[in-house]
Amino acid sequence: MILNKYNEAMAYVNVSEEMKSRILGNIRAADLTHPTAVRFANIKRYIALAACFAVVIAGALAVTLTNRQPQPGGVQTGAAAVEYKSAKALSKASGIKIEDLRDLPFEATETLYLDYQNDLVEIVYADGAQTLYYRVSEGNEDNSGDYTEYAQVSVQEIRGTSVTLKGSGDLIYLALYEKNGCVCSIGSTAGFTVEQLENMIP
Repeated sequence: MILNKYNEAMAYVNVSEEMKSRILGNIRAADLTHPTAVRFANIKRYIALAACFAVVIAGALAVTLTNRQPQPGGVQTGAAAVEYKSAKALSKASGIKIEDLRDLPFEATETLYLDYQNDLVEIVYADGAQTLYYRVSEGNEDNSGDYTEYAQVSVQEIRGTSVTLKGSGDLIYLALYEKNGCVCSIGSTAGFTVEQLENMIP
C-alpha cells in the first residue's frame, strides 16, 4: 500500500541529477551491518518518509496550478495547441476561418498561429514588450479566458459590428464580438484605443 502511494506520488516529482547523486551517496554510506529485521524496519520508515515528502510536493504543485489566475489583458487555456505557419494554414486545418489582424498598434516581432483542437484557434502577436491575442471559436461563449473585472464596459458599433469593449480609462484591454457565426476576442496586455481597434478588425 505504501509503495503504491509512493509510486503514484513520485510520478509528479522531478529529481535532478544532483539530488539523485546525493540520495545514492547517502544510501551507500548507510550502515548496513545491522540485523535484517532492523534494516527492513528502517527501509520501511524511509519509504514512508519519501512518500510523504512526494505527496507534499505534488500537493503544493496542484495548489499552485489551481490558484493560477489570468493576468489583465491575458488569455489562458489548459489545452495543448498545434502551431501552424500562417492564418491560412490554421484555417484550413481547423475548419475555423481566421485572418490576420490588419494594422496592429505595434510592430510584431513574433507571431504564433495556434489550434487548440477544441473549436478554438488563436493568433498571438508580440514584440517583447506587449502581446496581442486574437481568438476565434465556434458558438457564442466568451472565449477570451480573461476574467478581469474591468472598470469600464461598453458596447459600440465598429465597422457594422456590435463590439463589447472592456478596459480602463482610454484604453481597451479586451474586445468581444461575433462574426460569421463565431465568437471573436482581441485581448492585449498593454491596451489599445477604439481607433486602433477599428484598424485591426479584419
